[in-house]
Amino acid sequence: MSKPTIKTIDDIEPTLKEMQEFVGGYIEVVYLNKESMMIIDEEGKIKEKPVNKEATDIAHENQAIFNTDYIAGDAMILSGDARLS
Repeated sequence: MSKPTIKTIDDIEPTLKEMQEFVGGYIEVVYLNKESMMIIDEEGKIKEKPVNKEATDIAHENQAIFNTDYIAGDAMILSGDARLS
């Protein structure tokens, strides 16, 4: 498996299909703060996707997940006009 990546979008809201294709499954929204959210694969851990250290660090910094939790697989960060309504 390749190293998980993070894609940041701030200009236009992606479609559900685009988000699902990027994360490789059903989406789950992790709210980072009032200005941004992270889209991840809802079943990333079940599918045994590799730990996304960068996404995990961002989620921990924003206290969006428990200290013992982690993000598995690719993640998409939405901010500005890209945030889901």
